[in-house]
Amino acid sequence: MRAGEESPTIARSQVYRLLARSFAFPDEALYEDVTKGRWQEQVSQVLPQFPFELAAGGGAAVAFPFAEFQAEYNRLFEVGTMGGPPCPLFGGHHERDRMRVMEELIRFYNYFGLSMAAGQLPDHITVELEFMHYLTFKEAEARQQNREQDSYQRAQKDFLDRHLGKWVPVLRQKLFNFDPPPFFAELVTFTDEFVGRDRQYLKSILNPSPF
Repeated sequence: MRAGEESPTIARSQVYRLLARSFAFPDEALYEDVTKGRWQEQVSQVLPQFPFELAAGGGAAVAFPFAEFQAEYNRLFEVGTMGGPPCPLFGGHHERDRMRVMEELIRFYNYFGLSMAAGQLPDHITVELEFMHYLTFKEAEARQQNREQDSYQRAQKDFLDRHLGKWVPVLRQKLFNFDPPPFFAELVTFTDEFVGRDRQYLKSILNPSPF
């Protein structure tokens, strides 16, 4: 991609991809990036290119070993107690009808020629964030090739309105009842604020104020 007009869209796309990676079960590469400050660096590098103002997040130090980092992820997002994880990363768990949510998500993905990989569920936050990465990347590609970008922008806004933008704020509220480690607290907070600002940005360019 050329630098220039499309750089704000590329920056947004890069952050969606980084967030998708960050919400997956932690591997040693993520742990190293967080503990050595590389995660924060990646976010800080793209912030100036955003079409809106947003503070960096996820920069809190990790003060425990890798195994405990994974254990905290499990406690909050994967296992929890007999009732399941306190803060599930599946959007459908925060809705009344999870099956309806998953069916709608699959229709979204299929419309753009995408299908689920084996073992993936359509409402996991990593899948939803990867889809936003895909849509923003396609928007930037269309702009570079002087093609219409409107359909990708409308799809992004619709997806955030119906899915990520609806349930990530609920995830954030739940998380702070369970004493999250600083990195996971800041990761969820940053994601919620980024998604919220991105929704506002998309609304402003698709429905500009007449004044």
